[in-house]
Amino acid sequence: MKIWYAGDRSKALCEKCRKVVTTTFDYHDVPFESGIGVAKQIMAATCDECGTVVAIPPQSTPAIRVAREIASRPLEVVMAAPFIDTLDLASYRIDPSAGVILRKSLIAYFVHRSVNDDSLVERLRKNAEVHRAKWKSWHDTPSKRLSMKITPRVGDEFDELVKKSALNKTTLVKSIVMDIGSEIVEPEEPQMMPELRRMAAALAA
Repeated sequence: MKIWYAGDRSKALCEKCRKVVTTTFDYHDVPFESGIGVAKQIMAATCDECGTVVAIPPQSTPAIRVAREIASRPLEVVMAAPFIDTLDLASYRIDPSAGVILRKSLIAYFVHRSVNDDSLVERLRKNAEVHRAKWKSWHDTPSKRLSMKITPRVGDEFDELVKKSALNKTTLVKSIVMDIGSEIVEPEEPQMMPELRRMAAALAA
């Protein structure tokens, strides 16, 4: 596999110029097509006529992958205080010193676990029905905002879970929190606790 260096020349199809053009390799900041995030200072070939990035060599792939993981998008929902209390108590049980930092990781963990498991998707869907009376009883409690930045990968999985569960964003997060409560807060010895504590330790490293 060839390694390209700054100043190397090649040829590629330039979509802007609509023809095959000569190119020059150098380090560039390359925005992602989604518009969220930028891969900074990666090796790329630009069109010698218009300056458009037209090719990215394999050697830049690892840096692009890291940049995609760092790029983030917002996830914000407003829920009754007991939902946030449940999420924070689960975080405390996993690692008392972690504070609210585990909120995002817990949500991401349950999203990833559920998105490709039809039985878990169905359980999330039913949570909205099974716990409807409990949720209504919380209407007079204060509302709190859950706000976090998630990676594009987690965002894509969340969007897919919204589609599969047929729940809106806020209801889905509520249903996920109910699962977190039933699996981490309520049991005396949660089965998934060793795995979650390893996750928390990795985040704290």
